[in-house]
Amino acid sequence: MFVHGLSSRLGQPQGYAVTSLGKHRMREAWRVENLHSDRQHRLFWITRGQGRVFLRGVTRGYGPNNAIYAPSGVQLALELPPQTQGLVLRLPEAAELGLPREPFHLRITAIEAQGILTSHLEKVDREISAAAPAMDRALNGYGLLISAWMTRELSRREDHDAHHGGDAGHHASHHLAARFSDLMETQFRSGQGIAQYAAALQVTPTHLSRVCKEATGRPAHALLTERVMYEAMRLLTDTDMPAREIAETLGFSSPAYFTRAFTQATGHPPSAFRKLA
Repeated sequence: MFVHGLSSRLGQPQGYAVTSLGKHRMREAWRVENLHSDRQHRLFWITRGQGRVFLRGVTRGYGPNNAIYAPSGVQLALELPPQTQGLVLRLPEAAELGLPREPFHLRITAIEAQGILTSHLEKVDREISAAAPAMDRALNGYGLLISAWMTRELSRREDHDAHHGGDAGHHASHHLAARFSDLMETQFRSGQGIAQYAAALQVTPTHLSRVCKEATGRPAHALLTERVMYEAMRLLTDTDMPAREIAETLGFSSPAYFTRAFTQATGHPPSAFRKLA
């Protein structure tokens, strides 16, 4: 795993963790760069560099002083070019924190707000490293402060949007792309094709792919393939599950078909990928 963590009464083991983006890039960048979701809430604080982020069906550029929040179960993929620097905070599933339910991508322009978030993240990291008595209470306090910071920055964006007519993220096409992202996340193990997803969303496959290409730069089938292959890579890396069981779990018609698809997507057959991991 990339993160150090703790057992916390607030959520899962490793309820809070702070990791540098550099560590992700040096070890297994695919865990962040490929389309996936996470069981925990994550706040990415980009301090240097630029790239693109896929967040719930829409791809946008990011740059310095960008905050990207992905709640648990929300699809995300974050490019990690060599110059990118920043931190990732994992947060527990704790109702008392009052964390946002929707993902967001904000450019933080106020220097004071930038400093506050950086300070909070550094204090969380120090608290975890020290492992002092009452650590979970201290982390809960920092979690509440970070949640309040997010609420205030979202309020600033809402005020800005109210005066400038919103942004492209509210367009109908992006709304459909977000719905596809949510549906894909719950159904990607089913073996369904794009035609089935389009029918569930009450659009044609052609329209769905066109909307996805507009919102992300890639057609719907490419997004679905990447999500399935991420899960295959995760299972090969993190479990001892045989490839034939992984194929069945992910809805492939046969182990041979899974092997061909995986090799085409990653450049390695499943057995070789597992040895490399």
